[in-house]
Amino acid sequence: MKKAVILFLLIGLLVDQNVFGQKLTEKKVRKIFRQSEILQEHLVGFMVQEETGSIVYAQHENIHFVPASNTKLFTLLAGLVILGDSIPAFQYEILGDSLILWPTGDPSFLHPKLDNGRVYHFLAKTPYKIFIADQAPIHYEPSYWRPDPAHFPIYANTVNVKGLNTGFFEINPKVMIDFAKPDSSLVLKEFDILRAKTGNLLIYPILPVPESFESLLPFPMDLEMSRFLLQDTLKREIQLIRRNKGKDLGTFYSIPSDSLYKHMMLPSDNFLAEQVLLLCSSTLGDTLDMQRAIGHVQENWLMDLRHPPIWEDGSGLSRYNLFTPNTVLAVLNMLEDRLGDLDRLKALMPAGGVSGTLKTAYELDRGEAFVWAKTGTLKNMHLQSGWLETRKGKRYRFVFMNNNFTRPTAEVRKEMVRIISHLREKY
Repeated sequence: MKKAVILFLLIGLLVDQNVFGQKLTEKKVRKIFRQSEILQEHLVGFMVQEETGSIVYAQHENIHFVPASNTKLFTLLAGLVILGDSIPAFQYEILGDSLILWPTGDPSFLHPKLDNGRVYHFLAKTPYKIFIADQAPIHYEPSYWRPDPAHFPIYANTVNVKGLNTGFFEINPKVMIDFAKPDSSLVLKEFDILRAKTGNLLIYPILPVPESFESLLPFPMDLEMSRFLLQDTLKREIQLIRRNKGKDLGTFYSIPSDSLYKHMMLPSDNFLAEQVLLLCSSTLGDTLDMQRAIGHVQENWLMDLRHPPIWEDGSGLSRYNLFTPNTVLAVLNMLEDRLGDLDRLKALMPAGGVSGTLKTAYELDRGEAFVWAKTGTLKNMHLQSGWLETRKGKRYRFVFMNNNFTRPTAEVRKEMVRIISHLREKY
């Protein structure tokens, strides 16, 4: 009898030790980070949280980091709390024989990956004369290398330039060829076509165009350019008009909101991120202003955070953005709470070994993805924040922020992947 009792106690002790050995603890995570030579060289913020909300480990959780494209997690939250399940393309009023449009910043019209044809068919078939209501200009920091934020984006505010076997090139949309001009002062080693730093021209050097040349190029965008391109697309006259909004406006919707969010999050599309904030702003009031949307989310959803984010844009391109790991983790929790459907949320995130900016970073484990996270990269900065599922069936939220490193980004990313993969395999 005594032998049976002793054997039972020994088995119980072994089981307890095995379970404890599998448990992720603060001590184990701290050891992982202390043993990482790479992560001793720069500022690292890291948090890992159990499903229950219990924090397993936190490092520099209250230090502000430049978040890069982790900012898009905040932009996604803004869309989810302000916009509905469909994207408003424009508000409109029918007045006599006229259809007057107030664009909302919807980026899907003729977008090569987003457009579903609803807006085009509505406008193409309307019997009314079409007018676009003029609106206050959008305030943003101009950049000649990325698309302009716009009231009424068309073709994602980009042109597609391809070389021909004639030594010249073609542009789509074709009407934009009128804006392409040779510039003898442009000295390049090989042919390229660029957006001029001022004005609305696309300039290129006087050089032969390789048949293999292809480039997606942003073009200057304002409501006059939108009118010009819409007129060319519909093959009917479109005019700008000065008119205040009436009381009884209709709203025309274009695409499902999740379609826009997915195309923003997976490839980390900066243009779409800025447009989401403009869409939020147009829903809140009459002016398209990113700061209004940011302010609304901060005042109504982020007001109880210990460290309110310094939040400047939708994309994360601004180095003025500053978030703590604690703040990012809070937003991960808010996203879960808002959607109430983790599978839907995971579908909006890059999946390691499967999609988006994590497709080549991670390998599948036993044929499965195990990390869904938003990445962020600027020079000397790389971040990942999202969800991890382990072989033991545990699910964790994590925030992994690296700033001010001098190694190549690929080396830091590889070390991050090694650590997250280790947590997957062992716990």
